Amino acid sequence: MNKEIAGRLRAEYEYLWHDSMRELPDGWVEPLVVLLEKLYRLPTIGPVSFASPGLVTWVNLRVEVSSSSASAFAMPVMAPGKWTPTRALECVEALLEFHGSTQETCSICGSEGSLMMRILGSNTEGVYCDEHAPGGSDDA
Repeated sequence: MNKEIAGRLRAEYEYLWHDSMRELPDGWVEPLVVLLEKLYRLPTIGPVSFASPGLVTWVNLRVEVSSSSASAFAMPVMAPGKWTPTRALECVEALLEFHGSTQETCSICGSEGSLMMRILGSNTEGVYCDEHAPGGSDDA
């Protein structure tokens, strides 16, 4: 990820930020921002027990990047009694949406993309739009 973008995200989402997020390609920044925003708002889901979103960190977040997708892992840090089924479901859905978005978003530019796999002698694997697909529009 571009250092400038990483710096801005780190400042804006200080309590959710983890340095593993720097490994994301630039094209997957938007799915990350959507994830961070949803997790930032967890305190406002269901019965509100805190005055403002983001004041309390509900999860520690890590990101793992592969050539074909990225996954986010959240460890709850708020006491179990504070979690409601709605809040927990919102967290899980945000994690799943992030993973799915990276599988459908060009890792280079952020446009709609599709997965290219190493089959039939191809040496490239990743998620690319038509413009950034290595070797043009080869169909496997």
